Amino acid sequence: MSSIDEAKQKLSELKHKSKFEKMVGAAAVLTGLLETHHIKPVIVGGLAVEIYTRGDYTTVDIDVIISDRGLAAELLRQLDFIKAGRHLYHETLMVSIEIPNNVLEGADENRIIQLELEDKQKVYVIGIEDIILDRLRACVHWRSTSDCEWGRRMLLLHRERLDMAYLKKTAASDSTAEKLQEWLQID
Repeated sequence: MSSIDEAKQKLSELKHKSKFEKMVGAAAVLTGLLETHHIKPVIVGGLAVEIYTRGDYTTVDIDVIISDRGLAAELLRQLDFIKAGRHLYHETLMVSIEIPNNVLEGADENRIIQLELEDKQKVYVIGIEDIILDRLRACVHWRSTSDCEWGRRMLLLHRERLDMAYLKKTAASDSTAEKLQEWLQID
Protein backbone atom coordinates (compact mmCIF):
# COMPACT_ATOMS: atom_id res chain seq x y z
CA MET A 1 0.00 0.00 0.00
CA SER A 2 1.66 3.13 -1.14
CA SER A 3 -0.72 6.04 -0.66
CA ILE A 4 -2.77 7.59 2.09
CA ASP A 5 -5.82 7.55 -0.20
CA GLU A 6 -5.49 3.79 -0.72
CA ALA A 7 -5.00 3.33 3.02
CA LYS A 8 -8.11 5.40 3.80
CA GLN A 9 -10.09 3.26 1.36
CA LYS A 10 -8.89 0.07 3.08
CA LEU A 11 -9.88 1.51 6.46
CA SER A 12 -13.33 2.46 5.18
CA GLU A 13 -13.82 -1.15 4.04
CA LEU A 14 -13.42 -2.23 7.68
CA LYS A 15 -16.43 -0.19 8.86
CA HIS A 16 -18.86 -3.12 9.22
CA LYS A 17 -16.34 -5.76 10.30
CA SER A 18 -15.97 -7.22 13.80
CA LYS A 19 -13.85 -5.37 16.37
CA PHE A 20 -11.07 -7.94 15.92
CA GLU A 21 -11.13 -7.59 12.13
CA LYS A 22 -11.05 -3.80 12.45
CA MET A 23 -8.02 -3.91 14.73
CA VAL A 24 -6.05 -6.38 12.62
CA GLY A 25 -7.11 -4.56 9.45
CA ALA A 26 -6.02 -1.18 10.82
CA ALA A 27 -2.68 -2.70 11.86
CA ALA A 28 -2.30 -4.13 8.34
CA VAL A 29 -2.99 -0.74 6.75
CA LEU A 30 -0.38 0.88 9.00
CA THR A 31 2.06 -1.93 8.25
CA GLY A 32 1.65 -1.39 4.52
CA LEU A 33 2.39 2.30 4.84
CA LEU A 34 5.35 1.86 7.17
CA GLU A 35 6.95 -0.86 5.06
CA THR A 36 7.42 1.65 2.25
CA HIS A 37 9.76 3.37 4.76
CA HIS A 38 11.49 0.03 5.59
CA ILE A 39 9.83 -0.10 9.01
CA LYS A 40 8.29 -3.32 10.33
CA PRO A 41 5.70 -2.64 13.06
CA VAL A 42 5.18 -5.54 15.48
CA ILE A 43 1.90 -6.26 17.27
CA VAL A 44 2.45 -6.99 20.97
CA GLY A 45 0.26 -6.97 24.05
CA GLY A 46 -3.42 -7.83 24.13
CA LEU A 47 -3.97 -8.06 20.38
CA ALA A 48 -1.12 -10.58 20.14
CA VAL A 49 -2.80 -12.59 22.90
CA GLU A 50 -6.12 -12.35 21.05
CA ILE A 51 -4.48 -13.61 17.86
CA TYR A 52 -2.76 -16.52 19.61
CA THR A 53 -5.88 -17.51 21.58
CA ARG A 54 -7.93 -17.41 18.40
CA GLY A 55 -10.21 -14.76 19.82
CA ASP A 56 -10.83 -16.28 23.26
CA TYR A 57 -9.10 -13.26 24.79
CA THR A 58 -10.32 -9.83 23.72
CA THR A 59 -8.61 -6.48 23.92
CA VAL A 60 -9.68 -2.90 23.41
CA ASP A 61 -6.60 -1.51 21.69
CA ILE A 62 -3.67 -2.29 19.43
CA ASP A 63 -0.21 -2.17 21.00
CA VAL A 64 2.42 -1.99 18.29
CA ILE A 65 6.17 -1.49 18.45
CA ILE A 66 7.34 0.94 15.77
CA SER A 67 10.92 2.17 15.40
CA ASP A 68 9.84 5.63 14.17
CA ARG A 69 7.01 6.80 16.41
CA GLY A 70 6.92 10.25 14.85
CA LEU A 71 6.40 8.91 11.34
CA ALA A 72 3.77 6.45 12.57
CA ALA A 73 1.89 9.20 14.42
CA GLU A 74 1.96 11.42 11.33
CA LEU A 75 0.67 8.62 9.08
CA LEU A 76 -2.08 7.80 11.56
CA ARG A 77 -3.04 11.49 11.72
CA GLN A 78 -3.34 11.50 7.92
CA LEU A 79 -5.61 8.46 8.27
CA ASP A 80 -7.92 10.46 10.56
CA PHE A 81 -6.68 9.04 13.86
CA ILE A 82 -6.74 11.62 16.63
CA LYS A 83 -4.50 11.88 19.69
CA ALA A 84 -6.28 10.71 22.83
CA GLY A 85 -3.81 10.54 25.72
CA ARG A 86 -1.17 7.99 24.83
CA HIS A 87 -3.38 6.47 22.12
CA LEU A 88 -4.29 7.41 18.58
CA TYR A 89 -8.00 6.83 18.02
CA HIS A 90 -10.07 6.41 14.86
CA GLU A 91 -13.61 7.58 15.70
CA THR A 92 -15.42 5.86 12.81
CA LEU A 93 -13.81 2.46 13.39
CA MET A 94 -13.56 2.93 17.17
CA VAL A 95 -10.01 1.56 16.99
CA SER A 96 -7.26 2.73 19.32
CA ILE A 97 -3.54 2.31 18.68
CA GLU A 98 -0.77 2.71 21.24
CA ILE A 99 2.94 2.68 20.44
CA PRO A 100 4.40 1.69 23.83
CA ASN A 101 8.00 1.52 22.63
CA ASN A 102 10.21 1.97 19.61
CA VAL A 103 12.16 -1.26 20.21
CA LEU A 104 10.99 -4.79 20.92
CA GLU A 105 12.34 -5.42 24.41
CA GLY A 106 12.48 -8.79 26.13
CA ALA A 107 11.75 -10.65 22.91
CA ASP A 108 13.64 -12.31 20.08
CA GLU A 109 13.08 -10.49 16.77
CA ASN A 110 13.79 -13.75 14.92
CA ARG A 111 10.62 -15.23 16.43
CA ILE A 112 8.31 -12.55 15.02
CA ILE A 113 5.71 -14.10 12.73
CA GLN A 114 4.18 -12.62 9.62
CA LEU A 115 0.44 -13.19 9.19
CA GLU A 116 -0.87 -12.97 5.65
CA LEU A 117 -4.31 -11.35 5.35
CA GLU A 118 -6.65 -10.68 2.45
CA ASP A 119 -5.51 -8.56 -0.51
CA LYS A 120 -1.84 -9.32 0.13
CA GLN A 121 -1.95 -7.37 3.38
CA LYS A 122 0.05 -8.57 6.36
CA VAL A 123 0.86 -7.89 9.97
CA TYR A 124 3.81 -8.85 12.12
CA VAL A 125 3.18 -10.37 15.56
CA ILE A 126 5.53 -11.00 18.47
CA GLY A 127 6.51 -14.69 18.63
CA ILE A 128 4.30 -17.04 20.64
CA GLU A 129 7.06 -17.90 23.11
CA ASP A 130 7.75 -14.22 23.75
CA ILE A 131 4.12 -13.27 24.37
CA ILE A 132 3.83 -16.24 26.77
CA LEU A 133 6.99 -15.04 28.53
CA ASP A 134 5.57 -11.51 28.67
CA ARG A 135 2.43 -12.80 30.41
CA LEU A 136 4.55 -15.04 32.64
CA ARG A 137 6.57 -12.01 33.80
CA ALA A 138 3.39 -10.06 34.54
CA CYS A 139 2.00 -13.07 36.37
CA VAL A 140 5.05 -13.44 38.62
CA HIS A 141 6.34 -9.90 39.03
CA TRP A 142 3.06 -7.95 38.97
CA ARG A 143 0.97 -10.77 40.48
CA SER A 144 -1.53 -10.35 37.64
CA THR A 145 -4.00 -13.23 37.82
CA SER A 146 -5.35 -12.40 34.37
CA ASP A 147 -1.87 -12.64 32.85
CA CYS A 148 -1.33 -15.93 34.71
CA GLU A 149 -4.49 -17.32 33.17
CA TRP A 150 -3.84 -16.17 29.60
CA GLY A 151 -0.14 -17.03 29.60
CA ARG A 152 -0.96 -20.55 30.78
CA ARG A 153 -3.77 -20.89 28.23
CA MET A 154 -1.48 -19.92 25.35
CA LEU A 155 1.17 -22.32 26.61
CA LEU A 156 -1.31 -25.19 26.67
CA LEU A 157 -2.92 -24.24 23.36
CA HIS A 158 0.41 -24.07 21.49
CA ARG A 159 2.41 -26.56 23.58
CA GLU A 160 3.23 -28.91 20.71
CA ARG A 161 4.96 -26.23 18.65
CA LEU A 162 6.73 -24.21 21.34
CA ASP A 163 10.49 -23.98 21.70
CA MET A 164 10.58 -25.28 25.27
CA ALA A 165 14.36 -24.83 25.57
CA TYR A 166 13.98 -21.12 24.74
CA LEU A 167 11.05 -20.74 27.16
CA LYS A 168 12.92 -22.44 30.03
CA LYS A 169 16.20 -20.59 29.42
CA THR A 170 14.50 -17.20 29.25
CA ALA A 171 12.29 -17.94 32.26
CA ALA A 172 15.39 -18.88 34.28
CA SER A 173 16.95 -15.49 33.47
CA ASP A 174 13.69 -13.67 34.34
CA SER A 175 13.18 -15.36 37.72
CA THR A 176 9.97 -16.91 36.38
CA ALA A 177 11.17 -20.52 35.92
CA GLU A 178 9.26 -21.84 38.93
CA LYS A 179 5.91 -20.53 37.61
CA LEU A 180 6.68 -21.81 34.10
CA GLN A 181 7.42 -25.26 35.54
CA GLU A 182 4.12 -25.10 37.42
CA TRP A 183 2.30 -24.30 34.17
CA LEU A 184 4.03 -27.18 32.38
CA GLN A 185 2.86 -29.66 35.04
CA ILE A 186 -0.80 -28.84 34.44
CA ASP A 187 -2.58 -30.88 31.79
